[in-house]
Amino acid sequence: MFSRKGLTSMKGFTKRGWKPGNPFGKVETPELIGVIGAGRGTGVTHFSVMTAGYLSGVLRMRCAVLEWNHHESFSCMRAACSSGKKGENPFRVLETDYFEKAGINTLLLCKKSGYHVVIVDYGSAKEGNLEEFYRCSRQLVIGSLSEWQIGEFLEFEKRGIKTEKSWDSLVSFGSEEARASLEKRLKVPIRRIPFSIDPFSVTSETISFYEKLF
Repeated sequence: MFSRKGLTSMKGFTKRGWKPGNPFGKVETPELIGVIGAGRGTGVTHFSVMTAGYLSGVLRMRCAVLEWNHHESFSCMRAACSSGKKGENPFRVLETDYFEKAGINTLLLCKKSGYHVVIVDYGSAKEGNLEEFYRCSRQLVIGSLSEWQIGEFLEFEKRGIKTEKSWDSLVSFGSEEARASLEKRLKVPIRRIPFSIDPFSVTSETISFYEKLF
């Protein structure tokens, strides 16, 4: 079920740029990466899984992903992708630990469990997790440039500019023309997430993307 296309070249991959934690030594406090959608259906969970695949598979970091929302997508993923028993929390897929129905207690546990990186899937901004999201050391906002979603993304970005908050802005859907136009209008970088059918697959394109992002 899982594609490892692109993993064969990892041994020769040179790690550079931003690196959360220390991939080989003891970790006192893991890097906390918050991922949130400007609206529903922007691909937050897909992106969180893909990011974990890069950090654990390429940078060889011990990684956990927390489902801090009410979507219950991790329950479906555990049933389809893990040999773990029902109710087992966390469950493991490839080299990453996934925590269902996570909250503050799960986060505190992960901070003491030797992870280099903890990725938190906060779902959409409308679910009321913004304050927790703002506390993360790295904040990633995912929007969509589809005609029926771009308004939510624009509103979220304007609110951030008004309140002088900053994060990395990413888009999953929509035309390149719309991305460039919005980037020029807001005067902030907006990166396009590479298309990925399988979030567990690490390809040369995703490696190039994360090298620039991190």
